[in-house]
Amino acid sequence: MKNLTLLLLLLVLCAAHFPARAQRGCRDPRATNYNPAATVNDGSCQYATTTSPLPLRAPLDAAVPETSGLQYSDQKLWTFNDSGNPPVLFQVDSVSGNVVQQVTVSNFPNVDWEDIAADAQYLYVGDCGNNSGNRQNLKILRVAKAAIGPGAAVSVAAQAIHFSYPDQTSFTPSNTHNFDCEAFFYFNDSLHLFTKNRGDLQTKYYTVPAQPGTYVAHFKARFNVNGLITAADLNAAGTGAALLGYNTSTGATFLWLLSDFAGTRFLAGNKRRIELPNALFIGQAEGLCFIDNYRVFVSNERISSPFTVPQRLYALNTRPWLAPALPTATSAGVGAGISIAPNPARHALRIARTGGSSGALELALQDLQGRIVLTAQLLPGREFHDLDVSQVSAGVYVLQVTSPAGRFSRKIEIP
Repeated sequence: MKNLTLLLLLLVLCAAHFPARAQRGCRDPRATNYNPAATVNDGSCQYATTTSPLPLRAPLDAAVPETSGLQYSDQKLWTFNDSGNPPVLFQVDSVSGNVVQQVTVSNFPNVDWEDIAADAQYLYVGDCGNNSGNRQNLKILRVAKAAIGPGAAVSVAAQAIHFSYPDQTSFTPSNTHNFDCEAFFYFNDSLHLFTKNRGDLQTKYYTVPAQPGTYVAHFKARFNVNGLITAADLNAAGTGAALLGYNTSTGATFLWLLSDFAGTRFLAGNKRRIELPNALFIGQAEGLCFIDNYRVFVSNERISSPFTVPQRLYALNTRPWLAPALPTATSAGVGAGISIAPNPARHALRIARTGGSSGALELALQDLQGRIVLTAQLLPGREFHDLDVSQVSAGVYVLQVTSPAGRFSRKIEIP
């Protein structure tokens, strides 16, 4: 009996020490490559192209024609004008868009203010715009909320958090550099910075302490956003983040939504791009803030060419994309009766019926940015279709198959 008890104890200890191996994959049922067996998100989720209107909330006060950042804290909405303007924070009524208070920072100029964040005690103003890549006085100003009086126009002193980039060695002016930062938020005693890369249209993610001092920023990760990031924010629950940006060559405006990440590994979770209206219609989007776990405000700078788009405040509900989603029947089991081979595929990818599937199949090969590379059909009555991939650039793609029963996806490698 003693031996049996000892054996059972050893089995329990082994099970605790060697848990079942986690299955990595895409855990979001809204993704085209959802894996219902995945227990750990590996950041591989891919999504169909998603476009959204940007509903108008209110016109913005004439005092903030160059609104360059937004922050909603303690039920107050803050913004400011960017480079070359007076060092003034504006509290704005979120319903009318009118300025209700002006707060002048008395001891620092506005070299190039670009974004604003907050914690329970402080506002953080990012004087870290770096259009030419030659600034060596980058800083974030910390303003105590308790120092802001109740008057319509008040003055406060700020403390400076100075920082530099660990990977910047050249300070020669350039219009193709990767050391401009116009986006950051506060989380866990740190400020989380996302750069606006003119050189490669990516963003680099750094952190600096949220304490006055002089620091070398800590590089964390990079991500190809295919544009210029102008604002960032994290929701109050710490479960969802957003990066706002645009592409200067096309006017495309977009929102990257980040979710299902562990700790501060914001770029290692789900990354979903929402296409917003073109800058010709909504202006140059520069400000972004969460007002709860899902709703965001967006603001734009006034533009006057080729025609005038005034400064405005917009509101968008990201719940359809950020709220936890339940699994649907469109992924599990839909791929039964369909084979896809070979993988990797060098010349042709055969999509074949193996039983149970008889209707038309719509085929779409997408790159990892969700852009469609090839499309085809497997018509009713046909047993297979060979998708010619011989002219497709080497890389990793997603084949999306839509049938009368639903939709499923497979990751495809092209060597």
